[in-house]
Amino acid sequence: MSTLLQYREDGVLRLTLNRADKRNAFDRELYAELTAALQAADADPDVRVIRLGAEGGCFSAGNDIADFLAEPEQGRRTDPPLHLLQAMRRCRKPIVAEVNGKAVGIGATLLLHCDLVYAGEGSALMFPFVALGLCPEGGSTQLVPQLAGHVKAFEWLVLGQPCTAADAAQYGLINAVLPPEQLTVQVDKAVARLAALDPEAVQQSRRRLQQAAGAQLEALMRAEMDLFEQLLEGEAAQQALHAFVNR
Repeated sequence: MSTLLQYREDGVLRLTLNRADKRNAFDRELYAELTAALQAADADPDVRVIRLGAEGGCFSAGNDIADFLAEPEQGRRTDPPLHLLQAMRRCRKPIVAEVNGKAVGIGATLLLHCDLVYAGEGSALMFPFVALGLCPEGGSTQLVPQLAGHVKAFEWLVLGQPCTAADAAQYGLINAVLPPEQLTVQVDKAVARLAALDPEAVQQSRRRLQQAAGAQLEALMRAEMDLFEQLLEGEAAQQALHAFVNR
């Protein structure tokens, strides 16, 4: 069974994380499938909007830690998440996310690279990097303080305090929080409205909105992953990650 479900209709490509039994944690297969799907959508003139969601009651538990600790076949362990985030940044098509439940680690930081994000009540963004002996990634060390200010960013990114959906909406990390029965309806409306707009105007506008961060943000993302890779080999991270797997 594929770890990513894909369905296209009326210019909308629906991508659904499909590892509900693993709380949609990212293993190497899911990273590769989602990255490839984004790149293919970017090159497909029939795709106007990308809709990102997840099966089950958890949007994503972040990295599949057991898979992440395994020796990579080639490259670095941090290459797959970096390639995914780069694909999201470089994609010309708008990305709309529907978040139901917890979004942890890269499951939270990838939302910073979506264009519209709607979350259900009870959802939360969680950044447990430092508690695992690691550092935040995905450009979050720039994007989150820009949106929420240093003290809230420090609370979420360093202390690991959950960012509730209500807080995320208040500080501009997501668009809105909705009751479960209204969440999909709102995402349907937003996606349909985007798909009805002139695609060239939408894509050029997305590019211009991202241009302020541009190469600086991509360089930061690479630097964060370099540090992440370095910390990953340290004793604190190895102990914390193995304890997590063996709990």
